[in-house]
Amino acid sequence: MRFVCSAGLRIEPFGDSWAAYCARSGESLQLNTEAAAVLEVLAEGPQDADAVHRILASDSETPLEIVRERMHDVWSELLANGLVVEVA
Repeated sequence: MRFVCSAGLRIEPFGDSWAAYCARSGESLQLNTEAAAVLEVLAEGPQDADAVHRILASDSETPLEIVRERMHDVWSELLANGLVVEVA
């Protein structure tokens, strides 16, 4: 499964977190750093979750297994709020 950011998605720093506006839903949401990092990677183009995890692990110099653990709930949040969508 590959994912992309929803069309019209905007994210901006907001204190210690991030604010996201989703044109698809018309809603603004507050995101944690991990969710914003996933969106940053997906803004470059479609990726599967494993590729996103590898990129984030490399960029942060964090072991891949730790990144995978931290991202477990992030994906469901991003999908449920329409911030990312699945592509073929």
